[in-house]
Amino acid sequence: MVKKVIFDHTIFLHQKTGGVSNYIYELNKNLNKYKIDSKILAPISINNRLLTKNKNVINFIKLKSIPFFCTTIFYFVNDIITLLYIYFNKPNLIHLSYYNNFLAKFLKIPYILTVYDLIHEKLKIDQKRFNKTRLIQNAQKIICISNKTKKDLIKFYGVKKNKIRVIYLGTDKIYKNNKKKKNFILFVGSRLGYKNFNKFIYAFSKSKFLKTNYKVCCFSQNQFSINEKKLFKSLNIQKSVFSLSGDDKELNKIYSKASLLVYPTLYEGFGLPPLEAMRSGCPVVSSNINPLKEIYGNSSIFFNPSKVLDIKKKIEKVLKSKSLQKKLIKKGFEKSNKLLWSKCTNETLKVYNSII
Repeated sequence: MVKKVIFDHTIFLHQKTGGVSNYIYELNKNLNKYKIDSKILAPISINNRLLTKNKNVINFIKLKSIPFFCTTIFYFVNDIITLLYIYFNKPNLIHLSYYNNFLAKFLKIPYILTVYDLIHEKLKIDQKRFNKTRLIQNAQKIICISNKTKKDLIKFYGVKKNKIRVIYLGTDKIYKNNKKKKNFILFVGSRLGYKNFNKFIYAFSKSKFLKTNYKVCCFSQNQFSINEKKLFKSLNIQKSVFSLSGDDKELNKIYSKASLLVYPTLYEGFGLPPLEAMRSGCPVVSSNINPLKEIYGNSSIFFNPSKVLDIKKKIEKVLKSKSLQKKLIKKGFEKSNKLLWSKCTNETLKVYNSII
């Protein structure tokens, strides 16, 4: 039986906020409820989830960002401290939070790897920094966060099915639903590339009903770029789009107040924002890509993310129907009750025990 588990620093030095760091943080927190001695080792980090002091998190330095030319040095320092911790404390295994080839080379204990998506492989994006090949080959077990990710992993890397376990991500308890919704449509997270933000904005701009009755709220750590502001101005919606930022507590409040979450992504391994929105009583319309249909089923209305008019049509369909909104909120609560961090942790613990 597993008694000691550590999570490495990689994702906490790679992203300030995001679904991956939330996943690792929640796993670590819930493992302690099972009386497992688990710890996140992130001596130097930039991640906001580590702002709260926690005895199960080892974090010495929290930065707003990595100073120029310091990335390699900080990763190296974190790796050395992690290896020293393993040598002196002898955990049963390490669960890699992201793709850390350097650290994996020197590990003398089994490691678990979670593969979140294969977006780099699908879009043929250069991935020298986080190359997966050797990590996938040498991992004792691989966790995929959806069946679509599992299929992609087998396709691109030829991994045997019995080495992979699909475990869905989760959420916490249901947050109080704010029945007095405010007239804004919510977009959460990065707005770049495959997140397909611009198609959503074009869809909004083409609807007289939406422009008259609603605004767009973008919740992100990044302010609008010059190009985004130019786009809003060219579409004459600059007064209809605003941005907010904050921690998870603030985001939960925004979810509960929003009339609708729009999730127009072109590719995801899982997609946490729809689940977080459902937990807070926010209806969801999202892309009809396979992972989202697999996970969310009838708790979301789906659109073709490549077609602006279909995005517009589905958003209007939900916002013009109070009965449909109530139905989606009900289905959303049912879905979020089935996908909990406690269930995710329980299934992950079974994977740990299977290799010890």
